[in-house]
Order: sequence, then structure tokens, then C-alpha cells
Amino acid sequence: MLQPNKTQTGYTLIELLLYVAIVGSLLTSVTFFFGMVAEARVKNQTVSEVDEQGTAIMDYMTQTIRNATSITTPTVGLNGPSLTLAVPTVGLSPTIFNTSGATTLGYSVDGTSTDTSNSNVTSATKFVASTSGTVSALYGLVGPTVAASPNNQAQMALYSGTSAPTTLLASSTSVTLTAGSWNTFTIAPVSVTSGQTYWLAYNTNGIVAADNNLRTHPGTTGQTMFASRTFGTWPASWSGATENTEFSTYALIDTGAAPPAVQVKEGAGALVPLTSNDVQVTNLSFKNLTRAGTGGIVQVSFTVSRVNPNNRNEYNYQKTFIGSAEVGW
Repeated sequence: MLQPNKTQTGYTLIELLLYVAIVGSLLTSVTFFFGMVAEARVKNQTVSEVDEQGTAIMDYMTQTIRNATSITTPTVGLNGPSLTLAVPTVGLSPTIFNTSGATTLGYSVDGTSTDTSNSNVTSATKFVASTSGTVSALYGLVGPTVAASPNNQAQMALYSGTSAPTTLLASSTSVTLTAGSWNTFTIAPVSVTSGQTYWLAYNTNGIVAADNNLRTHPGTTGQTMFASRTFGTWPASWSGATENTEFSTYALIDTGAAPPAVQVKEGAGALVPLTSNDVQVTNLSFKNLTRAGTGGIVQVSFTVSRVNPNNRNEYNYQKTFIGSAEVGW
């Protein structure tokens, strides 16, 4: 007996490709969604970690200041990257706060006077690196007078060279200056070598000679060089007149051993870090604001950021903390 013809059913190639495209789109969307959720969770953890560690550092420092009997450094009216306190417990005195994990290139304390005529002039001080590593920010201590906007801008640059700034290694963008404070100038990371000479250069756009000047200190012969230069540009190399001074400018050389952390030393005890290796602390500054009739007042400021060597967005977060406390309060 003849069997009736049976119509065969199935997917055409076009239908199959369409289904694959739809399923692929759905899977891509789901993967992207869960990726966003995971990144948001890590970002929240990053923000929380920075906030918690920064708050803990500030609370510890301000409580220690309140329990102290006097401020040793910085002296009244000045600021610096380290705080030394005399405390009632003999075995814990002096108590010192500063930053670990980096070596200083430059002069990181307040100078004895304020320079003049830094505007539209390239001014650079030379220093010899004591260790090898990476520099990613320059710091300059600006005096008490800063011009009104828009003439309150400055830039810094890093040069190499033995007798003059002969090779421009990196320069910052313009920074709005804060008077009487350390100002931070971020640069692209630069490798420096132990024993080599480097120049920390500064330029600003003030109007008169008293504007936007760095603090300065007596230095070695010809340690600082300067030359006229319109603000906003850096020469590849330059030479000029010299002075036997050094500016209050410095950089931190990251040796790669550990991220910069706040540390405390109590009496003859060992240095103790106050932060974990997941975060780094930069721009640590203490300003002595002591007034007559008080035991001493200190303003504390620092920036905490998540360690982020691979520049991932979920770890890209930093926060600046500012607080103050009075001795014996």
C-alpha cells in the first residue's frame, strides 16, 4: 500500500540565525546587567572603605591632640607633613604622626620666609633622589598672599639635569592655589633614580610681586634657578640666574614596597600604620593654628584613596578629610 507523503518540518537557516541572535542578545544583556551590579557593589565597598578608614584616622588624631599637653611641631602659624605632640604618659611621649611608604625628594618643611616675584617665572630647586621609585605628584607650600581669580593659578613640573633643568620629565595642569598651605600638583607618573639630580619647578600667574609666592629657605650654592617665562608653558630645557636658596617643594617617591599610609610613633615604640594596604594616604598636612590663651590648636588634612594599580573604575575613589582639635580640650 502506498503511504501518504509526510511534510517534513524544521528551521530554515534564516530562522536559526535569528534565534541565535536573539538568545545572544539576551545573554549579553544579562551578563552586562550582572557585571554592572557587581561593579556597583565593589564601588560601594570602595567608598565605604575609604570613608571608614579616613574617619578612623581623623578620630584617632584629633583625640590624641585633645589628650596632649603641647605641640612641638609644626610651630605656631606654620604647617608641615608631620605632627609631634608631647603627651602626659612619659612612655608615649613624644607621639609623632607622619606618612610612610614613600621617600621625600625635596624640602618638605616650611621655609623661613616667603619668596617674591614667582609669577611668570620658571623657578626650580634641585634635589638629589635618595632612592629609586615613581613620582606622581609635586607639592608646593604657598605663602599667605594669593591673587584673586583668575590670577590664582599655578603649575609645577619635574626636570632632570645636573647643573640646570635640561630635560622636562612631566608637568601638571593648572591648580587653584590655597594660601598658607601645601598645594598638590598631579603629574603623569615618572621614574626617578637614586643618586640622580632632579629639579622641582614652579610657575604662577599672579599680577604683582607679592602674589602666589612659595615659601623659601637658605640652601646650597646655586640650588635654585629662575628665568622669565609666560605662565602656562614649560620649556624643554632652560638655564638662568641662580640663588643660594631652596623652595618648600617636594615629591614623594613611591618605592613600591607599600602604599603611602599614615603612621604613628609613640615614644621609643615602633612605627605603627593606621591604614591597611587597600588604601593610600597623601597630602597629609598639619597646621598649627594656636591662639593666645589656648593650649594649642591643630588643623589636620589628608586625602585617602583606594589603591588602584590597574586603573579600574570600581576602585577609582578618593576623599579629602579636614578636621581640627585643641590640646587639653
